[in-house]
Amino acid sequence: MYPDGYGQRVLVVDDDAHVRALLSALLTYEGYNVFEASDGLKAVEELQKRHFEAVISDYRMPRLDGMQLLTMCQLLWPETAVVLVSGEDSSWIELATRKGAHAWVKKPYGRIELVTSVRQAIEKVSARTVSHGVQT
Repeated sequence: MYPDGYGQRVLVVDDDAHVRALLSALLTYEGYNVFEASDGLKAVEELQKRHFEAVISDYRMPRLDGMQLLTMCQLLWPETAVVLVSGEDSSWIELATRKGAHAWVKKPYGRIELVTSVRQAIEKVSARTVSHGVQT
């Protein structure tokens, strides 16, 4: 039996190399094909190269933050699920939702919480894409 994320591509975006490595290892263990970017601009470069089922991005980053990256994802790949992560208060959650984030995770988070959020965000986008007759 394959893990839930088997074969799905996920882009992990965080300016903290340790956090990026931990998230990548966790998602790789869950079966995802993981790519990394150290900031939002690097993430846009990755998005221009290939399609991802999900992008997991820190909210607060230099050069291009998570909300700006969310906008870029929607322009480049509207069928990609975007999960934002932040240690800040929850005031950003409503804005992120209005802007189109598919999920959000508050730091500190647990392994199960993060993996579940990613899986549910991908499922939500997949269901919407199928119901609108769009093929990825």
